[in-house]
Amino acid sequence: EKGNRPAVILGTAGTVNTGATDDLNALADIAAEEDLWLHIDGAFGALAAISPNLSQTVRGMERADSLAFDLHKWMYLPFEIACLLVRDGDVHRAAFTQSASYIAPSERGVIAGGLPFADLGIELTRGFKALKAWMCLKSYGFDKMAALIDQNVEQARLLASLVEAHPELELMAPVPLNVVCFRYKAPQDGVDRFNEEILYLIQERGIAVPSSTILNGAYCLRACFVNHRTKMEDVPDLVRAVVEIGREVESKG
Repeated sequence: EKGNRPAVILGTAGTVNTGATDDLNALADIAAEEDLWLHIDGAFGALAAISPNLSQTVRGMERADSLAFDLHKWMYLPFEIACLLVRDGDVHRAAFTQSASYIAPSERGVIAGGLPFADLGIELTRGFKALKAWMCLKSYGFDKMAALIDQNVEQARLLASLVEAHPELELMAPVPLNVVCFRYKAPQDGVDRFNEEILYLIQERGIAVPSSTILNGAYCLRACFVNHRTKMEDVPDLVRAVVEIGREVESKG
């Protein structure tokens, strides 16, 4: 109404909080109809695409103009290795290429052909982050990565089922991928504080390392399965620990 023209639609493939995914095909349809750039934040969820069992979860992502995700989340690599894929490389380079004389390309010598990485972002120089991703994929391959991703999702689904079956626990959000948000049922006037204390004790006693989040104003324990070393038998151990520590905290008032 004011004459302003939107330029970009931002969609999400697997939110960090709960693993939820937008209707990516619907967003892509709107972007195509209105001539808008479609960017997808893939967080960790974009990597579901390499699993035949999970790829339908992020269907439509392949229609994005740009896609960002982190290989340190669900490719089991150490911090920090973020990845950006752009459909049109020429458009991307046109946005960031610099023409200063001291970085001008030359026909010969060490700067022959220019500095290609300097034309892809605001950084003039950067570390060689891609090496660990290349080595990991060359060593293990996509099939191994996909199998580990499937394993993490199975672990999340097992945890969700155990939480739903336990009278002292409640599931706080659906579990479409590998994130489970749940909490211990404590007296309503202190349920957030109870669960915060449970989280601290689980971490401090070296039992597990869940995190926390706030969903619809409620404090939750958040188990995000992105570790290749997690075993299925670890999941019921976590549930037992939450319940036992919850009872302990409640008994102390």
